[in-house]
Amino acid sequence: MFHAIVVDDENAALNRFERIASKDQRILIDGKFQYAEDAVAFIKEHPVDIAFLDIEMPEISGLELAEKLMEIDPYIRVIFVTAYNQYALDAFRAHAIGYLLKPLDGAELTEQVDLLSSRYRQRSEKGTKSPLVVRCFGGFSVYTEDGNALAIRWKTAKAEELFALLIHYQGRVKPKESLIETLWPELEPEKSANLFRVTCTYLRSALAEKGFSAILVRELNGYKINTELIDCDLFSFRLEVRSISSLEIEKLNDLSNLYSGEYLEGKLYDWSVGARAQFESDFKKIQHCLSDAYCTHGLRDKALEVLERVLMYDPFDEETVMRIVNIKFQKGDHSSAIKTYRAFEKTLIEELGITPSGQFPSEVTGQG
Repeated sequence: MFHAIVVDDENAALNRFERIASKDQRILIDGKFQYAEDAVAFIKEHPVDIAFLDIEMPEISGLELAEKLMEIDPYIRVIFVTAYNQYALDAFRAHAIGYLLKPLDGAELTEQVDLLSSRYRQRSEKGTKSPLVVRCFGGFSVYTEDGNALAIRWKTAKAEELFALLIHYQGRVKPKESLIETLWPELEPEKSANLFRVTCTYLRSALAEKGFSAILVRELNGYKINTELIDCDLFSFRLEVRSISSLEIEKLNDLSNLYSGEYLEGKLYDWSVGARAQFESDFKKIQHCLSDAYCTHGLRDKALEVLERVLMYDPFDEETVMRIVNIKFQKGDHSSAIKTYRAFEKTLIEELGITPSGQFPSEVTGQG
């Protein structure tokens, strides 16, 4: 669906356009305006896909209005509606994608929307073949499939954060107000709304620069990302982690490798703290399942490697340490097991002022 506005100084023309456009379910008229300044004010607050503009208007022409609208939103599509076909050349010089003559004909409007829809489909098909790559673990990087890391250039840190937030919601529509509250919780509503509008423009511009303008989707008063155009480690991780216990070693390894570091590591986003803890917990479960699978196959050294990786992220994880101690005892390496336990005990006392709380092998507790 395309969100659109119509600008014409004649109210009858506005009503006629709305009546004809209502027959095409691909178009949603968000606003009708007789005055250019009202249209400009609306665009500042509401992202729009198409602007249908009359050319002959008092005070400001449709050509001038098109320039103003594209200054606010470079990716708005302009289609002129006028009774004077001599304006066609000027219209396309003003970067219009279409030109309709009055009285408006429904078939001609359908042709214009068909053309615009085909352009969107072409972008979508191209995006499916060459998805935008997004990596959320071990940092946040966005790049094209050809491997140019950090190919997306963010004009502001907030544009990057907005994209990260929409990635986090993974295709779910989030109301504009909710996004604003998350990104600018302490600012006054008017200021934060203006910042959101500008940030959306920067985000669309950054994505469009690499041919991915169709990724950002607006629905009614909310926003989402088109996940079909994105290859994201977070999406794969969430999908596979639901069935950890039923995965074979190879699949568990693949899932383990997706976790290349903390979720959005290095990004101080308050909204990501809870998710970061949850994904780390999921990672530990994966490693524990993987270590159990290796032990079942008699591969205890591989099991130890898997568990040591957990301690890289959380050296105080007692369950993991005791798994390591027990596997070393199973291998008959009692000296190493005792050394591991004693080192962990010392770390807990020195760093946290506590002692281990779990059940330990008698060989360990019996040593001084």
